[in-house]
Amino acid sequence: EKRANFSKRQAKMSLRPAGTSDLPDNLKYSKWDHIEVSDDEGDSHPNIDQKLMARLKKEKRSRDYEEFRQVHPEAPDPIRYDELKEGSNRTMINSTSRETEAQKEAKKCKESGNKHFQKGEYIEALEWFTKAIDLATPDTESSDARKQLAVYHNNRAAARWNIATAYKKETTKDEVLAIEDMEQADAAIEDTTKAIKLDFRYVKARLCRAKVLEAKGEIKAAFDDYKRAMSYEPNNPSARAGVDKLQAAVDEMAEAKLISITIPDEIPENRVIKYDVPGHGMIELELPEDAQPGQVIKLQIEGDEEPEAEEEGDGGGGLHRHADLYQKSLGCYFEDTVLNGVFMERWTKMAEAGRMAVIDRTFDAMTQQTITNTSGYKMSKSDLYLLCPEIAPEQRLTYSKDPKPFIDACKKAIEDTDEKARDWLTAQSENLEATQIAFGMRLQFQIGVGTEGGIEVMAPIRRLLVAETLVCVFEALTGKKAAEMPHMAN
Repeated sequence: EKRANFSKRQAKMSLRPAGTSDLPDNLKYSKWDHIEVSDDEGDSHPNIDQKLMARLKKEKRSRDYEEFRQVHPEAPDPIRYDELKEGSNRTMINSTSRETEAQKEAKKCKESGNKHFQKGEYIEALEWFTKAIDLATPDTESSDARKQLAVYHNNRAAARWNIATAYKKETTKDEVLAIEDMEQADAAIEDTTKAIKLDFRYVKARLCRAKVLEAKGEIKAAFDDYKRAMSYEPNNPSARAGVDKLQAAVDEMAEAKLISITIPDEIPENRVIKYDVPGHGMIELELPEDAQPGQVIKLQIEGDEEPEAEEEGDGGGGLHRHADLYQKSLGCYFEDTVLNGVFMERWTKMAEAGRMAVIDRTFDAMTQQTITNTSGYKMSKSDLYLLCPEIAPEQRLTYSKDPKPFIDACKKAIEDTDEKARDWLTAQSENLEATQIAFGMRLQFQIGVGTEGGIEVMAPIRRLLVAETLVCVFEALTGKKAAEMPHMAN
């Protein structure tokens, strides 16, 4: 796969009061409370069971915090997000996203639409889902808001599909319904496409679009959606059934594009022959070294109408973009005066054991994510430490003993580029000779420094892993999540 999507990790941590602080009065916090827990947590839940679970969760956080501070007395105190202010500017720290009145009303419209949908009243359902979309569309800054809007679009697509097929239902899993209203079918595709752009891994939207495309006879496009959905949810029965059902037809289409060429009796010295391909004109073909006169070879000619590969959305754009985003996030912690002040005050005053505790927790979380990835890229722990020595155990000791090396590593990571990463990989190729990375949407490729194009792929992976891991430490000490920064939402 040319592109890969990465799950954003959120590092959470309970930290204890550190006693006195040199921060200004409006940044001091004397009584411990978890950064994400409000005083009335649980009271807003309409369901008593949910209320109880929320309070139990808060109590567990408190117990975890007490245990942690006994082991690490120098750990810093957390800061409530509503107390982080500087002048008239307010910095939101780990605050859960607040719904606007329009978003709340949009959810009510969706629920009304769902009730009509369940009754088979698809026109009414479509109208309610449209109202939800109109209310939610203006505010899509947060990822949660975009995902919710994606749901509204997909729900409306489902209503349109039922209208397009005159309310018919499939009687078997292989049945393809006939489209009675092509306008509604096309509108359903538009809605699912918008949903996918808002939430690239939204499997339900992909399956809905695949079903409509299949009914329209766009087999290859439908197959691609089924296949992509299965790469995200390998055990999804609908995705698996769609791939199995269309595989033979897709193979036939690929076979039809093959042309047979017979190698002439006399092979030119430069091993280049010319061949007139119907519909494509004259092409030049360089024969392989083992080609023999009279041998028949097959070539696949791609049509001009072939669509470009779909790019990952939701802040995606591949490895390079993700690396750029986290490097920018790392820079923001230094550029923001409030965040930088909070971090530096805590990081420099913590004892060695306290710094080590923070580093271990945050670095281990990222390491675990990397070695257990199911898509994008995956590698062993030992290979990760070879590829990114900045986060290896021996380097952690250096960071904990002296605050400065960590700061220097962060600044170096901010300035890193693909070109610098490639140069580093080339210089370290002997040490990295055995390093292997499983890469691709389904981790179907094995790459290394010796693999053709391996260094090109490994360069942004290295940039991303270093920057994202270092960001975890800032998230833990400031409470500000990189995912909440404005550039992450674009």
